[in-house]
Amino acid sequence: MKVKDLLLEYSLGDRREILNDFLKYCADVLEINELPEIQLVTDKSYSAKYKSFGGYQPGENKIILAIEGRHIADILRTLAHELTHYKQDLEGDLDDPYAGETGSDQENEANSVAGILMRDFGRANPNIYE
Repeated sequence: MKVKDLLLEYSLGDRREILNDFLKYCADVLEINELPEIQLVTDKSYSAKYKSFGGYQPGENKIILAIEGRHIADILRTLAHELTHYKQDLEGDLDDPYAGETGSDQENEANSVAGILMRDFGRANPNIYE
């Protein structure tokens, strides 16, 4: 199978195990006892419509994660970012009306924490980069 075909194929397959392992890892590191609902989106138009690969919806305690046509490492990074927002919400740090704005303390923290989670998990699980 061509690399292009692999990247565009929708099937979590063995990625489901990686996704679950990463979710457990993030919950442990972020000290999250109860996870939000996580909705996987396979609609290719989602990202174009919302200009994002995912999002956290505070009022619903729900993470939306676009997975179609994306490398698993990219999916995991988005998940880590949104889980950080969930943790911020649990701690009352999303009350600021500018919390989701580019450059806000909350966005900068989510980007930073996601990078750290990915680096540490990736060192222990190099298969995420295959």
